Order: sequence, then structure tokens, then C-alpha cells
Amino acid sequence: MIHVSYGIDTFLTNALEKWSGKRIALVTNQTGITSSYQSTIDALNKEKSIQLVKLFACEHGIRGDVQAGVHIGDHKDEKTSLPVHSLYSTSKKVSTTLLEDVDAVFFDIQDVGVRFYTYLATVKNLMEACLQTNTSLVVMDRPNPIAPFTDGNILEDDFISFVGPYRLPICTGLTVGEYAQLIKVECFPEVDLHISLMKNWNRSIWGDQWNNVWIPPSPNIPHATTTLYYPISCFIEGTNLSEGRGTTKPFEWIGAPWFKVDEVIRHFTKKELAGIKIIPTYFTPTMSKHHGEFCSGIQLVITDRTEIHIAKTAYELLQTIFAVHKEADWLPPFKKGMPPFIDYLWGTDKVRKGIDDGKSYCELTIDWSKGIEEWKSRIQTILLYS
Repeated sequence: MIHVSYGIDTFLTNALEKWSGKRIALVTNQTGITSSYQSTIDALNKEKSIQLVKLFACEHGIRGDVQAGVHIGDHKDEKTSLPVHSLYSTSKKVSTTLLEDVDAVFFDIQDVGVRFYTYLATVKNLMEACLQTNTSLVVMDRPNPIAPFTDGNILEDDFISFVGPYRLPICTGLTVGEYAQLIKVECFPEVDLHISLMKNWNRSIWGDQWNNVWIPPSPNIPHATTTLYYPISCFIEGTNLSEGRGTTKPFEWIGAPWFKVDEVIRHFTKKELAGIKIIPTYFTPTMSKHHGEFCSGIQLVITDRTEIHIAKTAYELLQTIFAVHKEADWLPPFKKGMPPFIDYLWGTDKVRKGIDDGKSYCELTIDWSKGIEEWKSRIQTILLYS
């Protein structure tokens, strides 16, 4: 097991003096801690050389106590009495007025290495606002728990949204600091970006292989191993099935009251997908879809994470579910005239149309491997770790 020094650790040791006398806004949540388990808020607030003047909250709130999709209002942090401004309200854009009284914005949040995890959209929006106001942005880097995964289709421009902020694959293979560096290079080259690097981390390490406590970055990512399942089963969010929210196994359990367990297992097993199996499970969600209803379902079991093909597995799982159940359906668009939510999650409408037409992954005849190779070439100059 490897003990990682986070970006906030190296910042406090090596870079604090550079920001002496500066007014700081901090974007963080419960995952913003030092490797000795001190809150980033507390660590910065006690430093006399800088002035921490406000906090910014993303999805799930400053303390991680808000469920997915719930808008957050401005409030005051009870512990520090610092004002907390929401970056996850009706408008997801970062108002430039929030930056008028600060010299720099510090960002310290654990990401999960997946395109549709909304902290990436927040980073991009922050960078745009910082550029407009000539405000510095400092990213305290943290490990990507699924860094060895670089997989999936590249998002198409027509499907850019808060769950797909840029032309990224499903699994980026980047840390949040590297992602910010990519956005600087390709979108906002004049932004004053600083990355506080980690020590003792490299991109071959999985999230359960570093000897640091795992703080859930959102209520339904309770364990480092949950991040292995999330890029596969998060697409269930775009359907009328439960993705396990409100259970002890979010994103590992999938089901519905009408779910045909045995048929799904037979259908899926015939596909002979590498690195994964499914087994029966039964649960009653305490929240979200099918709240309070007894659901039959399946549990995803990753048997070899080095062999699994994320995008293919996710597609074939959806194809199986829709082939077996006439009750399975896509959630409707949020607004009239918009594509269904599933299209924004995938970053394309080709998956939904292919499944509606009953096509297997091989029959889809879309070669996403070329996009991944181009992606790997795109990011070569911005990688910060071996």
C-alpha cells in the first residue's frame, strides 16, 4: 500500500508563501482533507499569511450531505462562519461577481475519473470565470481512483452539458489537475492556472491501493471500489430502473419490481464479456427510483479489472435489460425539445438508437478505439505523473 501526499499537503509545505497576503476563495467538500486527515478548510483558515474569505459549494454541498441533483442555496458554514456560495444552483455557471473580491480560487475535491461526474464541469466553469476576472486558479491535485481505465466514446459537441462538459472519453485517465491543464491548453490558454502536485502517486495505482482513507466524494460513492462500477452502471440513471441509490450497494445493484433476474443473467452471460459477471440480488431502495418498492435485480461483480472493457460492458448491459423487458424505458427529456438524459450521459444518441433497434455492441459498427487513441495523443503534453 502506498501513502499519497495530496496536492494540499505539498501546497502547505512548499507553496503557501507565494500566496501570502492574498484573498482566497475555496472550492471544496468533505473530501478536501490533508493526508493527516485535517480539513482543507481548517488548514487554510488557520494560516495567518493568507485570508480565506469565502467557500464555494459544488453538487452534494460543502460537507457532502446533499443528494445528487438537489440544488444548493447560499448559506453560512456553521463551523467557520464563512459565507458559502453555491456553484450548483439553477444556473451552473460561475458568476464573475463572486470573484470580484478575491485574488485566487483554490480547488480541492476528490474526483472519480469519469466524464459525467459533475465536478469536472465545475472546474471548466471556474476556469472561464477566472479568465474573465483575471483571477488565479490553484488546483490541489488528488488521485484518480480508476486511472488505469481510459475507455469509451469521445463526447460529441451536440451533447455538451453539465454531465459532459467537454470532448472527453467516459473514463479520462486523468487527475483533476491534469484535466484542468488540458482545459487551459485547449480552451483558456491565458488563464492563470497553478497545479499543486501530489507525491508518491502514479497512474498505475487503483483507488484501493493507496494507504489513505477513502472519503466518499458523494453519498452514493461510498467506497473506492464503487468507482470501478460507476462508469458502467451510471447509465442506468437514464432509465426507469434503480441503479442502487438508497441501498448499501449503489451502482453495484441494478433492478426494478418487474426485473426478470434469470432471463437477464442468461442473456448477459452469453455475451462472454471479459472481467465481469452478474449474480441475483434483491433490495428495497430507501430513496430515488422505486423508493420503498421491493426490487428484483442483479449485482455486478468485477472479476478482473485489468480485462474489463467499460464502454462495451455498459452498452451490452443496457442492451440485455431492454431486450428482456418490455417495461424498460428511457427517462424523458428534462425539457421539451431536448434529447433524453441518456444521450447526455453517453455524449451521443447513437447508443440509445442502437439499443432501441436491438443491436448488439458489435452490430453498432462504431469504432470508438480510434477516438481513444487520438485522446491518448491529445493528453501526452499535459500529463503530470508517470
